[in-house]
Parts: sequence; C-alpha cells; structure tokens
Amino acid sequence: MKYSSDPLLRKLALEAAQYVTTDTGRMHKDDLLDVLCDRMREHDDLQGAVLRKAAQSLMRDLGERRSPRRNRKTGGLYHPDSIIKLGNGIWVWMKNTTPTDMTQWGLISARNTVRTITAAAETQQYIHERTDAFRANPGFASLHPLEQVVFDYQQDTLDDVDWALGHDEL
Repeated sequence: MKYSSDPLLRKLALEAAQYVTTDTGRMHKDDLLDVLCDRMREHDDLQGAVLRKAAQSLMRDLGERRSPRRNRKTGGLYHPDSIIKLGNGIWVWMKNTTPTDMTQWGLISARNTVRTITAAAETQQYIHERTDAFRANPGFASLHPLEQVVFDYQQDTLDDVDWALGHDEL
C-alpha cells in the first residue's frame, strides 16, 4: 500500500543522495544516512510515515534473518523459529507449517529462483555489452555519454514515473 507521504520521503532521499554525491558520482551510505536523518528531522509532519518505514524495515529484517537456512549439523533447513513467507503478505513460523504451506512455499521459491536467475542473466548481459563498448570506444570515461552515443539512450518521459515526481525541482 502506498501512502501520500511516500513521494515526499523518496524526494528527501533523492535530495540527500544528490547532496552527498562526490565529484566522481559516488556516495557513501553512512553519509547518505546521516544527511537523510537530518532532513527528516526537519519534517514533524512525516513522523507517522517515518515510523511506518522504520517498522517496515524492521519487519523485512526479521523476515530475512529468520528465513530458513541450511543447518550445519543436520544438513536440513528446519528450525522451529524460522519464518516461511507464503506470499500475499502471509508468513508462518516454520514449526507451524502445514503440508499446504510447504507446497505454496515450494511454488514461490521456484518462481523467485527463476526471476532471480533471469534478472542476473539480463544484468550480466548488460554489463558485458557495456564493457565491450567501453573497450571498443576508449574515448568514453563514463557510462552516460556511452549510452547516448553507442546505444542511442534517450530519456523517456515514462521512465520510472515515480522517480520523476518532483525531480525537476531538484
């Protein structure tokens, strides 16, 4: 579910990222976090949204840390306090998992594996194409002009519509 404050929080994050970006286009996450926290403190009206984002982050961390992992002693994945994600926002403690839950988890796991492998393959293909283009065009020192000249990149107005909100004002 999206909240009306989400675009403002994303805008604050983008502004903070731009602020901490070095001349070489790099940013350090600790610096970004510090600046973002400072900027969020200036907005009392966002306290509820910030609290919700923090809770979402903690919930995500719980799900990741409690995700089943291979047990070195038994070789299995079972731990009673692990959490299995069943989709549609439903989680179940591993000790309470039913046969139907196992089937659902298997389907989700297989689907996620395919998506991950597909995305990784597309990323690797992109990286190889751009690396080859840098080698073939040694006059380019950064990706942006290479994309424009060699790959005919043009910003589409529909590119990442969510990101584009308020971007012109920055």
